[in-house]
Amino acid sequence: MTERRTGRLLLLGTAAAAGLALYFARGKAGDDTAITYPPLDTPKPLGPDLWIVDSGPFSAMGMKLPIRMTVIRLADGGLLLHSPTRYTPELARALAAIGPIRHLVASTMAHWTFLQEWQRACPDATTWGVPVLRTRPQVQRSGVRIDRDLGSSAPPEWAGDVEQGLVRGGGGFEEAWFFHKASRTLVLTDLVENLDPEKLGPVTAVLMRGMRATSATTGLQVRPALAAKKAEVRAAMDTMIALQPETVLFAHGDIFRGNGTEQLRQAFAWLA
Repeated sequence: MTERRTGRLLLLGTAAAAGLALYFARGKAGDDTAITYPPLDTPKPLGPDLWIVDSGPFSAMGMKLPIRMTVIRLADGGLLLHSPTRYTPELARALAAIGPIRHLVASTMAHWTFLQEWQRACPDATTWGVPVLRTRPQVQRSGVRIDRDLGSSAPPEWAGDVEQGLVRGGGGFEEAWFFHKASRTLVLTDLVENLDPEKLGPVTAVLMRGMRATSATTGLQVRPALAAKKAEVRAAMDTMIALQPETVLFAHGDIFRGNGTEQLRQAFAWLA
């Protein structure tokens, strides 16, 4: 399958999913908070120098989903915000009590829409993005600043605290992964989804089950892009598993905690 064809399939699949979601999920506004993982927009300790911030609901492909940011305090005391969620003054104050915000990280081609709010609030922070991000017309029109590209290894700014890699699929898919050494936590974004169907409306839950987004694995909307570069992506998956994470975080759904390595192995078993 050519990369161009893969890109077309991704666009068609996304459009179809969005159309179905809009048709089935409208009228559920009153259930919005049930989708999320309260308390929202506040740092919650997860391990040494590691916090998560649950937020949402966030609209994606016509569906309202929970979304999560990860916060890592580096050895110099500064904070790295991974996949920043919505900005609030209260959240900014809570983070300031932990440490100064030095890095804003957009780890996929999709998780960048809240960057501008954080850039205004933290003008001295460096903004990092996957390489494809700065080429996207939506990003260029938005005025969001991308200072540096994320690569296949950690930069000196956090290499002592965090290991890093870059998954490149077809159709322009890119996701940077991070492994926080002190807590043995793997931080992903969209490579794994694990939505709780009990938190969703009944029809939305059916739709999400169909996309495998409730199955603690890679969603069907992402798989064609990853399968297009099977050898490279499988090698990246094996690298992550070999790190033996105890906890695995991602942007949407219940995290893997305590038995992260085995759950990650099962999540990636589809690409054999």
